[in-house]
Amino acid sequence: MSSYDMGTAMADFLRLLAEEVEKNQALAKRLAVPFDEMIKKSRSKPTASAGNKRKKTNLEVPEGFDPFQIYHDQGRVGLCAALERYDARQCKAILSHFALDPSRSYVRWRKQERLANFIIERVKAISEKGKVFMD
Repeated sequence: MSSYDMGTAMADFLRLLAEEVEKNQALAKRLAVPFDEMIKKSRSKPTASAGNKRKKTNLEVPEGFDPFQIYHDQGRVGLCAALERYDARQCKAILSHFALDPSRSYVRWRKQERLANFIIERVKAISEKGKVFMD
């Protein structure tokens, strides 16, 4: 049998099986057992990929929080006061959300003060970038 004939034969078999499953509910239930387990696993919780076993944090940036707007309106002091309300994990979420440091050098930092100061530095640097050409 050539590879084309094998492919055609398998396709015909699967069509016949599909027709039989549609007609025979008992057969459909018996054949559905492996698929039920697969569906339950996919509905329960998504699994991490094999290469990335780190626990992902789903911290959201507080709604309406924009460090650039706060820096523009209230300056460094205002942004520092706004960041005092957030812990280290939330500061990391802010850094990540606003892409303030693409190299992610802040990931291992644990102190909120250090992260807040870094946010202020990065917001200032990004906000003032190119101002020399504005005159």
